[in-house]
Amino acid sequence: MEFVERTRELDILRDLYSGSITGRGRVVLIGGPGATGKTELLRAFADHVEATGGLVLSAACSRAERLLPAAVMGQLFHSVPLPAETLGRIATFVEAGEATTEGAVDINMVRGMCAELLDLARERPLVLLVDDVEFADEATLQTLLYLQRRLTAAQLLVVLTESPQPQPFNPEFRAELTRHACFSSIQLAPLSTAGVVELLSGWMDRETAEALAPAYHQVSGGNPLLLHALGQDRRAAGAPDGTEVVVGDQFRQAVLACLRRWDPVILETTHGLALLGDLATPALLGRLLDSKPARVQWVLDALATSGLLEAGRFRHPAARAAVLHDLPPEALSEMHARAAELLHAEGAPASAIGDHLLAAGGLVEPWAITVLQESATHALAEDRVDDAVEALKLAQEMCDDAPRKAALTALLADCQWRINPAAVSQHLQSQRDALRAGHLSERHAAALLRYQLWHGHREDAQETLRHLRSARQQWDATTAAELEGCTEWLRLHFPVAFAELDATPGIPTATAPAVTAARADGPLGSATPSLTAVLTDGVTEDVIARAEQVLGSHLLVDVGLESALCALQTLVWADRMDRAVHWCDVLGAEAGARGATTWHAILSDVRSHIALRQGDLPLSERFAREALDAMSPHNWGVAIGSPLSNLLLAKIGMDKLDEAEAQLKHVIPDAMRDTWFWPLYLRARGHLHLAGGRVHAALADFETCGQLATQWGLDLPTLLPWRGDLAQVYLRSGRPELARGMVTEQLSRPGAENARTRGISLRLLGSALDVKQRVNSLRQAANLLQEAGDRYQLFLALAALSSAHYGRGEFNTSRVVARSAMQLAKDIQAQALCRRLLPGGDASGGDEAEAPSEHEEMSRLSDAEQRVATLAALGHTNREIGKKLYITVSTVEQHLTRVYRKLNVRRRTELSLGLPMDATGAGLLAVAPSGTERSWAHWESAAVQAS
Repeated sequence: MEFVERTRELDILRDLYSGSITGRGRVVLIGGPGATGKTELLRAFADHVEATGGLVLSAACSRAERLLPAAVMGQLFHSVPLPAETLGRIATFVEAGEATTEGAVDINMVRGMCAELLDLARERPLVLLVDDVEFADEATLQTLLYLQRRLTAAQLLVVLTESPQPQPFNPEFRAELTRHACFSSIQLAPLSTAGVVELLSGWMDRETAEALAPAYHQVSGGNPLLLHALGQDRRAAGAPDGTEVVVGDQFRQAVLACLRRWDPVILETTHGLALLGDLATPALLGRLLDSKPARVQWVLDALATSGLLEAGRFRHPAARAAVLHDLPPEALSEMHARAAELLHAEGAPASAIGDHLLAAGGLVEPWAITVLQESATHALAEDRVDDAVEALKLAQEMCDDAPRKAALTALLADCQWRINPAAVSQHLQSQRDALRAGHLSERHAAALLRYQLWHGHREDAQETLRHLRSARQQWDATTAAELEGCTEWLRLHFPVAFAELDATPGIPTATAPAVTAARADGPLGSATPSLTAVLTDGVTEDVIARAEQVLGSHLLVDVGLESALCALQTLVWADRMDRAVHWCDVLGAEAGARGATTWHAILSDVRSHIALRQGDLPLSERFAREALDAMSPHNWGVAIGSPLSNLLLAKIGMDKLDEAEAQLKHVIPDAMRDTWFWPLYLRARGHLHLAGGRVHAALADFETCGQLATQWGLDLPTLLPWRGDLAQVYLRSGRPELARGMVTEQLSRPGAENARTRGISLRLLGSALDVKQRVNSLRQAANLLQEAGDRYQLFLALAALSSAHYGRGEFNTSRVVARSAMQLAKDIQAQALCRRLLPGGDASGGDEAEAPSEHEEMSRLSDAEQRVATLAALGHTNREIGKKLYITVSTVEQHLTRVYRKLNVRRRTELSLGLPMDATGAGLLAVAPSGTERSWAHWESAAVQAS
């Protein structure tokens, strides 16, 4: 080790040595905590003595050699080459001492060895160095005292070192040693921050050392041994940059080495301190270790002096971990059990006691199960789900009372559901038995229903549902509201289980989802509307407000995931995408922060669905991938169909057909066929078949979707627009009349007035019309899809509109619409699809080489002139332009005159139309008739008439 911050002490030793050379012998005792540099100081002093011609005899005492007579004296005489005669006489003295009665010291041996030392000191200055003198044998101690009394005229210096001990081995020796006038003492302390800077400067540049010194001092307390261990860890890690201290295995070993240099009681006390952590007090440690508090306090003070502790606690978690790891497993378990009993008697927090119970493997005590349950509750409040799971597992194993065991298992399942839904399956049978025995609360029964449906246990779920229905009269308002919210979501996604039960004679039924009204009682009931009622009866501001009340008034754990999903999907189906995105992100962040993997995965799936409805294909793909990565397929259970369908549709839109095909390799649970996730998956698979040219396979999937939606009473185009999907198959097969029939029927279904659904329907309808009749329907579709905010469907509508104009010979108009479509396609990464859909496969809508000059020309126009030019280019009259832009016809004419002059054209048909469009296609859609100008009835009439 480097010799740092010990210059003053070394100077004292040098001065004492200089005095001893003149015949004034001295004894020096260097004290200080373990590993604070006493041995290094001895070595530096020894180098000085030898450099000046003195003789140095040195020895290091050991606890293991305390009972060997004259063991240390033997080391001293053999530490340097001495005459054989001298060594022979010493051997004779030692042998004579060994032959004496055990425990006694032969005075002749002592006198003889002292005589030899004094003879050596007559020839040249002599220095005796004895390290860790507290472990010296009795013969050596008596020899040192005998020698001290004869130093008056000897050129001899005796330097001893010792570390403090809770119970001194040789108090009489120390008392005798310190009473003489020739005695001096030196006390060492850990390094200061400045000393740490000096030490670190030997390993790195000065600037870095000064920056790192405070952190290194905080971790080591200035203990040189620990500092050097930290240096080794830093070098092993490759000398990383920054002010972080690298704490590794060398540091942990140094901590134990430092402690083992002292009395075993010190290590035992540190074991207890590490075990009790922040709850440790001298009194509690004393009871844990069966020791006196004063003795414990002495140990704590000594450890603080050595730099290992600060304010009675370990300076770094790695030090505490190293001390705990030092205990054998059996001893550690016993100590944890003892600590749990003591802390329970002291009234400590359940969380602290629970940790010790877990480490001990439990206790056969009546209070232990209660403490573990309370500990799990505390862990959940701090989002330490894994800790809660372990506490509940142990409590469940220890419990023999059937009702309580059932409740503990239900709590355990709830915790596991948050992070690993597959783990819940092991509890389904025991929870089913508990339900039959009447040991489950209604909330736990509702949770069991969720687990059973999720894992495909339909018959068991129906039994649980029967129980819930039969007990609904006993529900309090809060429980009723919470269970209604849960059941509403489950009913929509698991229709077969509910439908079969509804059809069973004698079973009380809940109201059908299509006509269920929102409950008015309970804090959640007033805020959880029926999902399908929203789709069929329309959306009001009151419904939106109540949905946001659910999302804003409760934490995710309080409101329940199903109720939150009900409220979220209400916003989605009401086309309040901005609010849906906001709340989905808020809940997703909460789920992520709380370590709720299941919630995070499900909300990522919802976010993917929202992005899909917004036409943001890359974002939908990202969130779908995130949902699937967050949980394995096994954990997704039957619900895996939802993220898979979102991922497939996103990849199909971006023309990643090979990647989409790879997703079909996922093993789909058979039980998914009885859930709403099955038609969702079939629809996505059908579109993949269609994109790959497998028309008959696509037809089969879409027809199955329609059959299931009709059979389950969920034939709503906002939920599943299967008729529009079939229309696409018919268009691909050259049967436009069938396509028109499907779209017309879709437009007549409940909820079809939704802007997005109607826009998609009108796009398909326009594509099924004669080429000369398409433009009006496609323009309406584009307006509606822009209003709905679905950029992908808007892109499809613009591509179809461009083709329609192209087919009518309106090439300039086709070009400007094509450019708008291409701009949208780039934004949503659908360029490949765009190239196939645009007329002639021209994704740019014309010669790209001409685009810069056209844009340069258009840049001459003001914003108002560009808007008027775009309207005119698309064939609108001056009166229509004025109405759309809220300006007079005269102003329109003035704008057009300036446009013609700046662009050097004579009439509107010669306009370049190279207008730049924004990401939503607003440059185009600003000129099309808006939904506010014509009623829905008018739109429908026009569409039907056109067909």
